[in-house]
Amino acid sequence: MNFKYFKISILGALLPFMAIAQTANITITGKIDPSHNGEKVRIIYGLTLRNIRLDSATVTNGHIAFNLPNVPPQVVTISNGKKIPFDRLSIYVNKENITLTTRDSLKLAVVKGDKLTEDYSRMNAAIVKLQDQEYEYMAKLSAIPVSERKTNEAALSIMANQQDIKLRISEATYAAIDANPNSYISFEFLKNITGGTIKYDLAMPHFSKLSPEIRNSKEGKEFETKILLVKNLRSGLKAANFESTTPDGAKLSLQDVIAKGKYTLIDFWASWCVPCRAENPNVVEAYNNYHNKGLNILSVSLDTKADAWKAAIAKDGMPWNHVSGLIGFKEPAAVLYGIQAIPQNVLVDANGTIVATNLRGPDLQQKLKQIFAQ
Repeated sequence: MNFKYFKISILGALLPFMAIAQTANITITGKIDPSHNGEKVRIIYGLTLRNIRLDSATVTNGHIAFNLPNVPPQVVTISNGKKIPFDRLSIYVNKENITLTTRDSLKLAVVKGDKLTEDYSRMNAAIVKLQDQEYEYMAKLSAIPVSERKTNEAALSIMANQQDIKLRISEATYAAIDANPNSYISFEFLKNITGGTIKYDLAMPHFSKLSPEIRNSKEGKEFETKILLVKNLRSGLKAANFESTTPDGAKLSLQDVIAKGKYTLIDFWASWCVPCRAENPNVVEAYNNYHNKGLNILSVSLDTKADAWKAAIAKDGMPWNHVSGLIGFKEPAAVLYGIQAIPQNVLVDANGTIVATNLRGPDLQQKLKQIFAQ
């Protein structure tokens, strides 16, 4: 079994569900065809990377059983087999014990538990079929060397299909949310899909369709506050000006940078942020491709240590404008823009009007190619 692939593919669906509630001792028991006797069935659970648990059970007389001690509500994933995508089943564990029954495939199992457990299984059915396709593309792409993927026709086709599947997964998720406004699972789905980079135009229409009971709950009000923080980052609005300090100790404002180009990418990051550092080569490529055509970048670091900040700029080869007050998420620009997680970015035109937000990976390259081709 490719354990690394198993862990990566499952964590995306597992970790974002972080409901805060009392813990419970949960037993998951299952009936499966006796032809699987002797096979190992795996389970992975945990709300953060630090407390991820991986366990297994052996199919005996067509039965499996897992005991999850003292767990809070969350999504757990059970998997079997070695073929990618794995035969797997995601279950929402809440307060009551769970049973699953299947003749053969785990993903076709009938899950019984409390209402939220059964809501999740019903609402997730269409989404997981699309995720299977996504994992198949991931497996195919992993067989092609990274150095060849930008020129290899098969790789380009796979990546295009991946983008399409991601869009379809988003559409299926939002459809499930809107069709089940009274279920807390819809709220979990919405938090999951928005993540730390909330977009007002995407989140608010679906949040407003949730039941008053969910919207007015403590968690609901906290989430609404986060949505409202990014209300001013909608495309077509003016980007708020700010000023901070360069690595040399000088003052630099957003307007100073905007005045020198056709488009400006405001990039929020930090040297300690692993996803930010992974994204930096993509931003460097964008700068190299489009700076001579009028693209400028203003990176706002949420670092607290000057040496680490400056060393990361040099190591990642980022030859553009940088500012930071070295006060972490209290950075005035981050507060002004409602930045609650990084990396995030905002693309503005020569008038300071917001064109797009949170463009990462191929999305950034595609957007820049589009606007500079005009």
